[in-house]
Amino acid sequence: MPLKSRDAARSLSNSINAATRPAHTKLNKLVISRLRLALPPLADDASQYVSGLLHIAPIYMGFESLWRAILESPEVKNSNDESPADSSDAHLQPTFDARIHSLLANLHFEGLQRSQALHQDLITLTGWSTRTLTEQLNHASESPVLGDFLSHTRDSVEKSPHVLLAYAWVLYMALFSGGRFIRASLESIHPAFWIPASAQQPTSTTFPSAAGAGAGALPLNFFRFDTLVDGEDLKLEFKQRLLNAEGLITESEREDIVREAGCIFDYMIRLVGELDDVCGTDKDAAEARLLSLRSRDSVVVENERRQQFAETRRRLAPDVEMKNIVNESREGRVKFG
Repeated sequence: MPLKSRDAARSLSNSINAATRPAHTKLNKLVISRLRLALPPLADDASQYVSGLLHIAPIYMGFESLWRAILESPEVKNSNDESPADSSDAHLQPTFDARIHSLLANLHFEGLQRSQALHQDLITLTGWSTRTLTEQLNHASESPVLGDFLSHTRDSVEKSPHVLLAYAWVLYMALFSGGRFIRASLESIHPAFWIPASAQQPTSTTFPSAAGAGAGALPLNFFRFDTLVDGEDLKLEFKQRLLNAEGLITESEREDIVREAGCIFDYMIRLVGELDDVCGTDKDAAEARLLSLRSRDSVVVENERRQQFAETRRRLAPDVEMKNIVNESREGRVKFG
């Protein structure tokens, strides 16, 4: 049943914003207050920022992966067709209403997706291989709140694929509002803050000096959109497509989407609390917990680091310089890579 005309005065996006305004305000305050703890002068390096990104990345990667899976599904049924698919293996593939499939396909276009940008930023910030990054993302996804959030997302989308609109609106639009403020704060930091310790060796690639560094040199692709107007055109295009699609959404689906948007904010607020346990909410607690985090990271990537040190040993002539690198690693000062 299409959206009733009497409800058309309030768009779906406005309905989401109105329903989530208190939670949105609360989350903004939490993020801003925690962000300063991950930046100079309270933080000497990007370790805490990376910890936060490791807990945010699975959210974007998760819902984008579910969206792609729906669009790539060969089994699509028409909502007016009461007969099940004739194929004998139809039960092996999920089926989706052709109306919803078309709606999701129209709202999915190049440029908005953030999975690749997050992957690129984390690889640059840590120096990890793709395999190690996957292990770390999986580890973060096992934390209680994030794990529950990802499981909830999976279940909700499988049951009601149209709720993907809630994730797209909340998570993409956040990058065009608060995300701009966050990016400006991050771009003002000296480039050396972002360099993994291992990348500071003479044979490794480093970011440009502050004097010659442009914003594009920093690992902040998550907050950037690759268009001439930094994604403003993508934002307007998405909003227009969503507005045009509202006639295809039923009343119950609209309610599902607004309700799911509220769940997203609730989980994000809880996730900030979980990150407090990882990074701490004051400098002393942050340093103590960060030592634990670094220790965990060093165990996960120990084998990979040994391979890197062996390769560095072959390249560097002075034995003394190699000894210093190895000693720094054993003492825990090489945080990433």
